[in-house]
Amino acid sequence: MKRLISIGGGEPEYKTPEHVIQAMKKAMDDGHTHYGNFRHILELREAVAAKYQKLGVDVDPELVIITPGSTMGIFMVFDALMKRGDDLLTMDPAFFGYYQPIEYLGINAVPVPRHKEEGWKFHTEDLYEKTTDKTKALLICSPDNPTGAVLDDEDLKGIADYTKEKDKWVISDDIYDEITYDGHKFKSIATLPGMQERTVILNGLSKTYAMTGWRVGYIIAPNKELYDTLFTTQMCTFLVLNAALQRASIAALTGPQDCVKEMVAKYEKKRDCVLDAWNDIPKVTVTKPEGAFYTFPDLSEYGLSSPKMAKYIRDEANVAITPGHLFGKNGEGHIRNAYAQSMPDLEEGLSRIKKALAKL
Repeated sequence: MKRLISIGGGEPEYKTPEHVIQAMKKAMDDGHTHYGNFRHILELREAVAAKYQKLGVDVDPELVIITPGSTMGIFMVFDALMKRGDDLLTMDPAFFGYYQPIEYLGINAVPVPRHKEEGWKFHTEDLYEKTTDKTKALLICSPDNPTGAVLDDEDLKGIADYTKEKDKWVISDDIYDEITYDGHKFKSIATLPGMQERTVILNGLSKTYAMTGWRVGYIIAPNKELYDTLFTTQMCTFLVLNAALQRASIAALTGPQDCVKEMVAKYEKKRDCVLDAWNDIPKVTVTKPEGAFYTFPDLSEYGLSSPKMAKYIRDEANVAITPGHLFGKNGEGHIRNAYAQSMPDLEEGLSRIKKALAKL
C-alpha cells in the first residue's frame, strides 16, 4: 500500500534555525530552568515591540503578553473582550481554529462573506449589515489561512472606518506577517489613524521561524486595562513560559533573519508548482495566494461535498488534505492544500489526486 502523504496541515518541513536551537541549549546549560519573571523577560518583550516599531506601530513592551503559542492568545483575547452571547465578526472562510474557542466561550461567530471571484476580498458594507448591538469585535488575519489573501490599503481603510464609526475592537491575527509574495507586504491595521487604541494584536513564532512545536506566541494589548485582564488569565492558567524557551525566542526575533527570507523564497517556489499542478486538473479553479502557505482550490464541479471529497482523496489516493467546510460556509466545495511540506510530497500527492479525480 502507498504511504499516506499529508499535504493539508500548516506544518513547515524546515528545521528551526540553528541559532535558535543553540540559544535554547545554552540557556539550559546556563541554568535558566526556573520560573523567572512572571511578566516574562523584558528583552523578549522589547524584541516584540521592536518588530512592530519597524512596521510603524509604537508598542510599549509593558503591554506585551507572551503566550504558549498563538492559540492560547486567541482564547485569552476572545475571553477578555467578549462575554457569552456577544457577537464576533469573522471572515468567511477563516481559520477553523477560531471556532472552537468561540463555541467554548459561548460567543456567536457572525461570518462576513469573502468573494473568491475577487481574490477573496470582502465588501465593507457587509460589516455594517452584520453588525448588531451584540457585536463586540471584528477578527482579521492577513495573510490569511486558508486562502493566502492579503488585506490591501483599501481593505484596511474600510475596516478602520467601520470600527471607528461603530466603536468596535479589531483582533488582528498576524501569524503569517512575514510570509508574502509577488511584492505584497503585510501592513498592520494599527498603523492607521485612530486604530492602535482599538486593535489587539496576535502573533507568534511558529510559522515565521518553523517553530510550531516550541509553542511561543504573544499578544500586544492596546491599553493597561486590557493588559491587566490578560495577565490575570495568564496567572490563572499557564503562569509563565520556561526561561530557556524565552531566551531562544529572543534569538529568533533579534538574530539573523536570512533564514526567514530563505524559507519564504522556497515557499514561493512551492506555491508556483502547486498552482501549476492544480491548474492542470480539469474542473478545478484556484486563486493565487499572496501570502501564507496554503492554496484553497475549488473542486465543487466534481459533485462531492468537501468532507466527502477529502475522504475520497484519502481513500483513493492515500493523500490527506483538509476539507473546506471546516473554514466556514464559503469554504464548502473547496479543500485546503498546504505547501509547507516537502516538494517531493507535494508533487507525489498532487499527482495522486489528479489520477483520483480523473476517475470521478
